[in-house]
Amino acid sequence: MTYEPNDPTHSGPVFEDGPESDHLSRNEIESLSMKAARGAGMPWGLAEEAGWATGWLHARGLDGTSALLAHLQHMDGTPWQEASPVVRHGAWGSTTGGLLCPIAVGTALSDFCGLPEGSLADGGLAIDPVARPVLLLPFLSRVAGRSNQAVTCTGAGSLVTVSAMGLVAGDFDRFCALSQSAIELTATAPPEGTSRPAGDFTCRRATLTALNGLAMRTTVPPSEKSRADAGAATTDND
Repeated sequence: MTYEPNDPTHSGPVFEDGPESDHLSRNEIESLSMKAARGAGMPWGLAEEAGWATGWLHARGLDGTSALLAHLQHMDGTPWQEASPVVRHGAWGSTTGGLLCPIAVGTALSDFCGLPEGSLADGGLAIDPVARPVLLLPFLSRVAGRSNQAVTCTGAGSLVTVSAMGLVAGDFDRFCALSQSAIELTATAPPEGTSRPAGDFTCRRATLTALNGLAMRTTVPPSEKSRADAGAATTDND
């Protein structure tokens, strides 16, 4: 598809040939990520959370756009309801045995953190394998803020702690590289040495192009009829 100047169906910036990466603002990252999630079939509410989570990660130097793209591509064509968790006290599971969506899990954690089903006390909370666990971290910070305790997330032998202020500590390189993992969450005190990594809003061009392609699914291509119908039907000259 080609775009015309001021094309209203265009969802975001066009990425032409050039450097391998682009620097976007946090708002641009969140907007594109939200539209891409929606284009991949995610419900609007979850898509908005996906956009916010991606921006949160980039604000802490973590490659949220690549993680989101990998998750959306993996889920493409799968009903999102099948990736939502079954909420139970002490253990959350999958209805189908497939991977859980980290955005759906994170949103549910936010909703249930004050209820017994979402309690991290008394042994914590075990969650069946989650896709791209790094996408959970923004939601864990939100949970920490509501519970006034930091949250420790353990997956595949790597451990990460997130505080209410978005401060982070742990084995981030290993944790961020996980494509999937069962998760254990526990409440804890913020560890000494916790720091806020520097923000990095540089995104891989190939990733942005792929996200933009998903985002375009939410638009209607221009046609002769849409061009003819564009503009006001009457003038406002008095």
